[in-house]
Amino acid sequence: MTLAMKKIMLFSVFLLLLTSASPAQELPNLKHIKLNKKAHYKEVEPTVLKVTEYLFATPVNHKNTSRKEAGQFLLRWMNDTPFDTFVLDEKATNFFNTDTELMLMYMAALTKFTLENKLITNQKGKVFGALQLVLPYLDKQENKKSWSKELWQLVDSYKNGKLESFLKQEVY
Repeated sequence: MTLAMKKIMLFSVFLLLLTSASPAQELPNLKHIKLNKKAHYKEVEPTVLKVTEYLFATPVNHKNTSRKEAGQFLLRWMNDTPFDTFVLDEKATNFFNTDTELMLMYMAALTKFTLENKLITNQKGKVFGALQLVLPYLDKQENKKSWSKELWQLVDSYKNGKLESFLKQEVY
């Protein structure tokens, strides 16, 4: 194998790794997905998970049209699926109601947790699981201007390993 062939092979492996390492940042084509039959909702669950992964892989940005498209699809699916019920408890969602992007990320976390943990059916377990997904993501975001005092307290309790006791005191 010549040096040129080794370089080409190395470059090819690099490109392969690069493209396979970031599939979650690509939003699936959602325009052609039909949700007009009960069976469609079950069939698209893998796509719904990809949408949540896309949302978690991209930063909060009100101007990103792909994020808006992903959010609209997710909300439509959550609202209409006959296979899962998503309860948006006022006390749990109150932490995120200062910003639509924050609320979207909580809903994405709730969806992701619910689909990946079918055996957990109680609301408290789902809320706790969703918060464990969304809080580290939100904490990494640069723009925290829209955060309420309560959201800051929630994130601090998570970072200090006291999320469960905080939720018992504030939510449950």
